[in-house]
Amino acid sequence: MNRKLLLFTLLLFFIFFKNSLSQSETEYNELFGFSDDSKQDFSEIDKYVINLKFNKNISEKEIVELIIKKSTTNIEKARAIFVWIAENIAYDTSYKVTSPEQSLKHRKGVCQAYSELFKKFGEVAGLEVVVIPGDAKQFNYKKSSDLSNEGHAWNAFKCNNQKWILLDATWGAGYVNNGKFNKQFNDFWFDVSPKIYIFTHFPTDENHQFLEKPISRNDFLRIPPLSPLLITWSFYTDELFNYYVNKNNKGFPDVFSVDVNWKIIKMPITPKLHRGNTYEFIFEIPENNEVAVIINEKEWHFAEKNEMRQTIIINPEKKGKVMVTVKLQNGKYAGVFGYTVE
Repeated sequence: MNRKLLLFTLLLFFIFFKNSLSQSETEYNELFGFSDDSKQDFSEIDKYVINLKFNKNISEKEIVELIIKKSTTNIEKARAIFVWIAENIAYDTSYKVTSPEQSLKHRKGVCQAYSELFKKFGEVAGLEVVVIPGDAKQFNYKKSSDLSNEGHAWNAFKCNNQKWILLDATWGAGYVNNGKFNKQFNDFWFDVSPKIYIFTHFPTDENHQFLEKPISRNDFLRIPPLSPLLITWSFYTDELFNYYVNKNNKGFPDVFSVDVNWKIIKMPITPKLHRGNTYEFIFEIPENNEVAVIINEKEWHFAEKNEMRQTIIINPEKKGKVMVTVKLQNGKYAGVFGYTVE
């Protein structure tokens, strides 16, 4: 090998090594996100199913035929069945109703009944459906918790393109608080990426993770639950998964439920910020909403606006708290994300 070729080879190696090193040393403290605009609009199907009325004495086959009347593809049929079950079956806090037949009769059931009923209706509609038993983490989950007594069940069905789609009709129906079921339809739990489901749902059979590389139970216990708001507000699925599964995660910032229509373009995703570091927050939000970052309840930073995009840069100098807020229609600022500064 002549001298010039050797030098050129060494230069290429140095560039590759330097880039690899810098990437491995990167502190994953911010993520870039965008919404999945390709997700299908089910509003017409949802409206039809929610308003559907029929005689309870008709057969299961007739019920399913009515539910999927406006649906053509597998995903539309599954969506219609998901919506009907979530809207018409209440969670049984007595934990007595476990079969699909009982749940259909009494209009209530536990997660096993929800998932078995979806499977039964799905198969009548011609879908390939599986019931997935496993464990699930609620959003008050502590890392030291033992989930061995918190069994759960959900479903997956095969789409027309042979892709498996995950759904949880139980969580789509509402939630239990202080022993009482609160009906609140939540379509977040229909057709969610496996890389998001794994934050909260761990199947007994690792094949039902539907991941290229299944994670271990220990990793599942280590990963903090993921607020659906972070996905609704457009965090990028692969970035979340790669950081929190493959890196040493430290949790999420505090997330507060606020009715705001925005897209998160860039922001720190770890719960702790560091003094002296610079952090950038970028949102796409209607102009009548304003974003502000408050440091230690007294230092306000307002966004620089560029059409619908608002940007705030902060450099916290003291320990304390940072709160990302948004101005609502009533003129008041509401907290959305909370951080600790160390």
